[in-house]
Amino acid sequence: MTDAELQRALRSVGMAALVTHLDLFQSPADPASRAETLALRTRWAATACRTRVNYAQAILTAGRLRDALALIAAAERVAPATRAKARQMLA
Repeated sequence: MTDAELQRALRSVGMAALVTHLDLFQSPADPASRAETLALRTRWAATACRTRVNYAQAILTAGRLRDALALIAAAERVAPATRAKARQMLA
């Protein structure tokens, strides 16, 4: 996964969503179950949840989680709490 692909995937997942729901994205459950759980947690549309799960899985499979967290920690247009949590996850 290139840097451009990482940025695209991160935008598709959502920076706050990746940090907030990382435990779910990393779970061993199948993608459909993760998307269903995400929909129940957030009340987002099922298609949005499937997209977020698939792109998060792509980031994890490519081994780019630390890079994604570093981008989130440095992002200016992200809530301070999200940046702080990303920094904590990097430590």
